[in-house]
Amino acid sequence: MLDEVLGESGIGEFSAEDRRAIAQRWHELGAWPDFVPALARLRQRYVCVSFTILSLSLVIDVSRRNAILWDAVVPCEMLRVYKTQPEAYRRAAAHLAVEPQEILMVACHNFDLDAARGEGYRTAFVRRPEEWGPAGPPDPHPNPATDLVVAGFAELAERLGT
Repeated sequence: MLDEVLGESGIGEFSAEDRRAIAQRWHELGAWPDFVPALARLRQRYVCVSFTILSLSLVIDVSRRNAILWDAVVPCEMLRVYKTQPEAYRRAAAHLAVEPQEILMVACHNFDLDAARGEGYRTAFVRRPEEWGPAGPPDPHPNPATDLVVAGFAELAERLGT
């Protein structure tokens, strides 16, 4: 993807080594400070799964770097269909052997939550004004159809009784 983006932008002065280093930085991302402790609380009561468009290798690397413990990881690359296509949400639920309405999709962007809700998932919007950088998120206001809106993961854990 990096090569594609650089090509589309007309940027060609990076060596193969530079491109590998840039791509590797994604595998070194830090977690939001409130996420890891809240996830630990949530896992005491709920199955917590990373259902993601990110690659499995990236999720493993970032999870290990940040001591994130998931019950499972469901990357779209393994489903062979990507969010926000309805089939991705159906396949994720099927792999987890639960009905969509038994799943609470948690995200900071409406496009993912709206698609999940369309397949019967319950939804929680976590406000993350810095998720998209200084310009702010493209969709900072949660869809009114969202089941739960919280300021952060600590509040999510509290509201879900953990």
